[in-house]
Amino acid sequence: MSQVKISGNASGTGVLTIAAPNTNTDRSITIPDKAGAIAVGAGTIVQVVQNTYSTAVTVSTTTFTDTGLSASITPTSSSNKILITTNQQYQWFKSGGAVDQGIGIKLLRDSTTIWEPPVGVGPYYNYIDNSGEHNNYSNIIYLDSPATTSSVTYKTQGRPYTTSDGGNAKFQVTDVVSTIILLEVVA
Repeated sequence: MSQVKISGNASGTGVLTIAAPNTNTDRSITIPDKAGAIAVGAGTIVQVVQNTYSTAVTVSTTTFTDTGLSASITPTSSSNKILITTNQQYQWFKSGGAVDQGIGIKLLRDSTTIWEPPVGVGPYYNYIDNSGEHNNYSNIIYLDSPATTSSVTYKTQGRPYTTSDGGNAKFQVTDVVSTIILLEVVA
């Protein structure tokens, strides 16, 4: 039979008190069989990573290209999930024509696309009826299951819908700050 042992720290002078809650129900707490682990319930956020990027990036090809916005995290458990949120400034430009304007933004884990909205749903290939510069922000919220305890990198890629009439996609225009936040959530 396993035993529970509580050892004091020889250099500490504080008192650690474990108090029972006010309850009329018998409860059990199972300590995980993992060195240094603290028992936490599902939905608990155990790690937060935030990164920003403010260097302007212009994409003048219809191939998805890195926008510069990325962040890396090393999950503490392969069963945990990663909640990704992005707030990214973008601009699309076209000098002429009234249709086929827009921009596409997708989310990747390492080199794998994990989120890409369908054509015609903003901000992905979001059509407008006039030419010129159009500025906005893209907000992506996605819950991923990377199934690993190795470091993973999340990033966005973007592209213009068309390059005709000088069409292009710009990100972090005039060095506006874009943000990505990664939260590790206990499954």
